Amino acid sequence: MVTVTHVPPRSRILREPRVRVSVPPRSPFRDAEAAHPWALPILLFVLPMFGQTFYYLVEFPIPYALSKGWPFLVLPLSVYALFVYRLPYKAVFTLLLAYAIGITPLLGMMYFGNGFLDSLTTTIKIWPFTYYFALAALLVWLRPSLATLSTAFIILGLATYVMMWVLWVAVPLDWYISDPAKGKLLMYEHERGHRIYMPMLFGLIFLFYLARRFCRRHELWTILMLAVAFASLLLIFKQRIAIMAAVLVVYGVIVTSTHGALRRFLVAVGLLMASGVAAIASGSIAEEFAGSLGGSLSIRLKSIDIAIDFLGSEPMRWLFGVGATTRFSTITLADIFQNKLFYLADIGWLGIVFEYGLVGALLVVGTYLAGLIFIWNTGRIDGGYLARALGDYTVFLFLTSTVYSFVFTPGELATLVAVAAYIRARGPEPWLEAGTRIPGPVRALVMAPPVSPGTASPAPDPRPRA
Repeated sequence: MVTVTHVPPRSRILREPRVRVSVPPRSPFRDAEAAHPWALPILLFVLPMFGQTFYYLVEFPIPYALSKGWPFLVLPLSVYALFVYRLPYKAVFTLLLAYAIGITPLLGMMYFGNGFLDSLTTTIKIWPFTYYFALAALLVWLRPSLATLSTAFIILGLATYVMMWVLWVAVPLDWYISDPAKGKLLMYEHERGHRIYMPMLFGLIFLFYLARRFCRRHELWTILMLAVAFASLLLIFKQRIAIMAAVLVVYGVIVTSTHGALRRFLVAVGLLMASGVAAIASGSIAEEFAGSLGGSLSIRLKSIDIAIDFLGSEPMRWLFGVGATTRFSTITLADIFQNKLFYLADIGWLGIVFEYGLVGALLVVGTYLAGLIFIWNTGRIDGGYLARALGDYTVFLFLTSTVYSFVFTPGELATLVAVAAYIRARGPEPWLEAGTRIPGPVRALVMAPPVSPGTASPAPDPRPRA
């Protein structure tokens, strides 16, 4: 049987009107297939540069020189991101950079007689704050998935501990030195013996990653790796303040992951430990504890006395700072104060006030506090182990800021905030574990232009999702 279909006259065929639809461009963060094919190898190379892994390791001349010049090599990316992307807390980072690069060098010329070139050289340590803009632009270009980002951090974290043990086993003892001016990687001290001062940004993030994962999944291999990581810190790294801060952060992660009677028990144990620390910090026990710290404490105390005496002569020095010198300057701080072990990085916040004043210190702490809040909220929204570990490391920075200056490695904070901003731009990923609560929409790093008024919205894709 043949079916005949009636075709209406041509004039009666209704045609849909042609409507100009303004379709906003597809966000690059949502398209996993658009990621750069070399995203992981590129991240493995650039993340140590942004994280200042080799910034003080003169033992490796090429990475050391590349790390020192990295802010200027990626400066075009920083400028591009500064004027194009709607990054959170852009004004905070910009104001800090303007003060530290524009005003502080002039104070160094006034108080220490620095030349123009020497004054510009003193700003090198503050330039890594620009990594926030540069890394954000690079991540937008690479468009890595969050799984790729996590893989990069895990590989770098594992490599930190592997290299630490390789150096510990393979390097002969006569390679260790006692003078920090000649090198900081392989150190020998009378109190702590031989130790390796390894850059621990990725190592500690990996440690916090393991703690977060263990508290969620209770995997045996995770707690074993966590134990190996802490053993490496105690046996090889031997940096007391950093290890104590890492223990506090991990303990806080464990406590916040429990509920009910177990949490109350852990809080009671923590209070008992805190009371023990308070007992150590008082009376004759304090003297014994100070003696166990060896020469590092006496050196810091002497540096603190020198800094307070110099600032106290003029109130304006406390307010705006006095600048600084570098070890390449014609006249260094060691020459001025007749103390070759005078380092601003060793006296924590006082060193920042010495160089940048109370005004600069407020800008620095405001930047770090803004970064802490932003990264912590990112971890709460995203719920992933990496985002949570980034927030944990920012807390670690605050805990150690009394000894380790915030301007010692500012690229660490800039890197973490840039990664957190990228995570917030991508939004929740399919690999997010079920049951994680995502409160509200996520603000994009680069805002898509809105649809023009009066135009139709694009039709939804009728194809079924995989």
